[in-house]
Amino acid sequence: MIDLRDVSRRYLLGSNEVHALRGVSLRIEAGEYVAIIGQSGSGKSTLMNVLGCLDTPSSGQFLIDGEDAAGLGVDELAALRRQRFGFIFQRYHLLPHLDARANAALPAVYAGSGGAARIRRAESLLTRLGLGERMHHKPNELSGGQQQRVSIARSLMNGGQIILADEPTGALDSQSGKDMLALLGELHAQGHTIILVTHDAQVAAHAKRVIELRDGEVLRDSGTPPEHRPPAKDAAGQDGPALQAGGWWQRRQGQWREALQSAVLSLKGNRLRTVLSMLGISIGIAAVVSIMALTSAARSSIEKDVGSFLSGRIPVWRGNPNLPPGTQAQPFRPNEIEAIRALPGVKGVTVEREVQLTARHGARDAMVSVLGADANILTARKLKLVQGRMISPMDLNSSLQVALIDDKARKNLFKPGESPLGKTLLLAPGGGMDAQAAQAPALAQSAGVALPVTIIGVVEPDSGSTVQFGGWFGQVLVPLTTFSGKLDLRVDADQFHVLLDFTVPPEEVRKQVHFRLKALHGVEDFDSWNADEEFKRIQSVTGAMALLFAGVGAISLLVGGVGVMNIMLVSVSERTREIGIRMAVGARQADVRLQFMVEAVVLCCLGGLVGVGLSWLAAMGLNAFQDELTVHVDGTALAVAFGVSTLVGLIFGTLPARRAAALSPVDALARE
Repeated sequence: MIDLRDVSRRYLLGSNEVHALRGVSLRIEAGEYVAIIGQSGSGKSTLMNVLGCLDTPSSGQFLIDGEDAAGLGVDELAALRRQRFGFIFQRYHLLPHLDARANAALPAVYAGSGGAARIRRAESLLTRLGLGERMHHKPNELSGGQQQRVSIARSLMNGGQIILADEPTGALDSQSGKDMLALLGELHAQGHTIILVTHDAQVAAHAKRVIELRDGEVLRDSGTPPEHRPPAKDAAGQDGPALQAGGWWQRRQGQWREALQSAVLSLKGNRLRTVLSMLGISIGIAAVVSIMALTSAARSSIEKDVGSFLSGRIPVWRGNPNLPPGTQAQPFRPNEIEAIRALPGVKGVTVEREVQLTARHGARDAMVSVLGADANILTARKLKLVQGRMISPMDLNSSLQVALIDDKARKNLFKPGESPLGKTLLLAPGGGMDAQAAQAPALAQSAGVALPVTIIGVVEPDSGSTVQFGGWFGQVLVPLTTFSGKLDLRVDADQFHVLLDFTVPPEEVRKQVHFRLKALHGVEDFDSWNADEEFKRIQSVTGAMALLFAGVGAISLLVGGVGVMNIMLVSVSERTREIGIRMAVGARQADVRLQFMVEAVVLCCLGGLVGVGLSWLAAMGLNAFQDELTVHVDGTALAVAFGVSTLVGLIFGTLPARRAAALSPVDALARE
């Protein structure tokens, strides 16, 4: 079965080369009971590691059933350990977070055996070994002898054709040691090949063949007993036939199930570290989601308000900074406005009527903007009525001298707490009332006398609107008919808005407006801008700002990811022996990588869920304390957060997982 031909094993300790094995040659037949004996440093543990495919020789040949194991890759060696070998270690090497049954069943997980079959066989083996009542106990709840019995059950899980026992009685009391040797004798009688490594001659005496090592060389070999007969290939012990390896799909299921269970148990076993690791990811996710929600809410509000004000219109105004010196810009005559109204793509034209006048109440006066108001003035100016009443159709039809004032005008013209309703304002052209009024340009051809108006209501900016419209002065709104007949007697206009029906592209309509007005004026003494194009620019700016803020939040997520990677690297160093145990029972490098990758992803996803919860609570709190902005964490944000958490786990879990998988089984088992 086993044939070693001139096998040597050398190690480098610093600059010194240490020869652990020197030209060892021996043959071990199937079903033998061999004891390898020697003092510390004789090379017996190194020889056991080579025999068990935990280590590879530096030179020579190591044949198993005629196949040279030296030419096998790491995963092929793992398959050989999984299918042919069972290990019994001096320090038991059980995984502390698994119970006895799960520890015994571990090799079958990596063989891809079905879950129910694994459990049945593990329970059968443990019951046979006298642990039927203890199979759900963790290793720290078992005595040394009981833990060693669990390791025997584990070695038999996949058949254990070759059982390697490394000082199996070294950590046991005398009675437990006798029981262990008796069990090894029973296993030999059932046809298992037993290779026992010990320094105790009395323990070695239980074997049928003794190989003594000294300084890495075979000092004495009693040889295969003449009466030895290899066991039949179909021989099965009392523990029943070995489990059959599962197919590709079963193996994959077992890999993922074991990785998830191991990740959960590991995270539960280090609760404080898990919480601290999750905290970085949670803060990062909460920052990104909250910033995205806030910027999305602000962006939607801004775009809604600006869009409602700008969309579908082209403002045109008198004046152009490129006019030659001394050229006077002409106002827009009614026939010109009608000509614009007749252009294709124009739904209508609105003329904005506004003048700056001086308003007086009692001993107070202030400069105000007076607007001609119709039924849509509050919507157009983003205002709401807070006191009194709105301008009615009767006010418009009868040209009544009534007015609405905004909060700014109220503060300038009335004492704190004084109600302006029913009070009279005098509206007059600039000059004589205030020095500030003298500086205001005469934009209107007024009647020349002060116009008294009665205040019927107070308006203020709509609190539901993020963008507010208004000038430096307070606003006074009078009926449009009153404005045209008593404040601004002109028929010409200084500005107007072209309303679009979108049958023609807005930019094309703007070009036609310029062409028509230039033909009528003879010179381009006016200017305009495409509100829709400006709105698109505003959208691009707000989008860029949203990305910028999200990037700022992502920095905290990056810091959290680095923290997870650091924690996982620490975890690899702390769990090196666990990695060695898994490799010894047949775990491939892919199995180890998957285990640590899944653990990192689970950790980050849990942190992401906590971060989403924090951002949702923050959004609810913000909405409860203010109504200016409605913040909503939608399903897209949740999906993105979960996806980002998974991606962070994959990215920052890769290095620790690769480092864990690259460990040598023999080196990993040697660490504490």
